[in-house]
Amino acid sequence: MEQNIVDLINTLASKADDFFSCGEVESSKITQAEEILGVEFAEEFVEYAQKFGAMELDNVEYCGIVDFRNVSTIVRTQSMREFPDFPMDCYVIESLGIDNIVIVQKADGKVYQYAPGEDLEHIANSFGEYLLCENDVRNERSDYWKERAKDL
Repeated sequence: MEQNIVDLINTLASKADDFFSCGEVESSKITQAEEILGVEFAEEFVEYAQKFGAMELDNVEYCGIVDFRNVSTIVRTQSMREFPDFPMDCYVIESLGIDNIVIVQKADGKVYQYAPGEDLEHIANSFGEYLLCENDVRNERSDYWKERAKDL
């Protein structure tokens, strides 16, 4: 049986070097966010947003339903919709900070990497699976920022 997202995040947070959560969000704000974006959030995203709002886990910021622009799923998704090929049935759960690449989720829970002008790349079957996997996305991001730091 798959661990629910709240328990999974609590487990990851207890082992993390750093963890920060924006705090609980009323379900009405989550429903309002769905209406603003015209999407249905995956059940696990709703559970995550209700409990944590948005979070930072081991120096990685994950978007949610909050008033902080840099981690707001609403703001990030609306911003990405400026790209004509951004899929309208997706919402942003993480911004990589590299070349407008973001991690998005669909109502069925599947997680994808979106890069403007490229096809969606399926990277996980759920937000929880994405948090657990040691995938190429995180490794590429880490390598990118290490190289950028050398140039400073």
